[in-house]
Amino acid sequence: MFADFREIRVAAVRDLTPRLRRITFRGRDLGRFATSDNLHVRLYLPPPGLEAPSWPRPGPDGRPVLPDPERRPAVRYYTLRRVDADAGELDIDIVLHEDDRHDGGHDDGHSGEAPGADFARRARPGDLCGMSGPYGLGVSPASWYLLAGDETALPAIARILEELPDDARGTALIEVEDAADELPLRTPAGIAVRWLHRRNAGTASPLVEAVRALPLPADSATLFAWVACEFDDLARLREHLRGCGIDRDRMLAVAYWRRTPPGASAKGISA
Repeated sequence: MFADFREIRVAAVRDLTPRLRRITFRGRDLGRFATSDNLHVRLYLPPPGLEAPSWPRPGPDGRPVLPDPERRPAVRYYTLRRVDADAGELDIDIVLHEDDRHDGGHDDGHSGEAPGADFARRARPGDLCGMSGPYGLGVSPASWYLLAGDETALPAIARILEELPDDARGTALIEVEDAADELPLRTPAGIAVRWLHRRNAGTASPLVEAVRALPLPADSATLFAWVACEFDDLARLREHLRGCGIDRDRMLAVAYWRRTPPGASAKGISA
């Protein structure tokens, strides 16, 4: 196995909202994942009904050798919502979207498939998965923070808020379907949290409109923007924030999913 790979098993499953399910996993030697510097892991989801999963293994040249297609796990990236290395436990929250467009996980191609949601719906204690990482970045130190995302980014935003210093200031904008998808968040007193509801919003992208209307501090060099959402919405938000004078090194922008197939949009996804 690769040095950053672990086998983990489902320990518990519970619904946080009608569309967000938390899966608690147990595993061994999780210390490398208990870091605030990297928020995400690559989750390997075996095909349904496979009793003995097969995992990618190092080849002679060090590159991964994949299992046969019928045994190959689906791979998705997820936020580690909680890690307790001493207890050997971690939590991952997965969106159960009604039309399977997005599940809170993202892959290298940002496809519209939702194998993570399928896994979460059928997950039972004892189910085996693979995990590697950690990957991805959180926020850099700043005098003011903008956190913006839809429900796929909610686990990451919730964790970032918990780990910000007590004197942090800024705004968190979170787009969800309706009030039933809101969660209690542990937040520094100086961070204002606004929930944006798509239902009856009167606009296709409430998050984009809210970010565009948000007054930002005059000194953009001292703020940090963390944005994660749908591919095309992200392109519009990134363009707006750059137009506000926010440099690349003061912004992390990531597309977690896309509503249009690859090739249907001309916009890129670099941060």
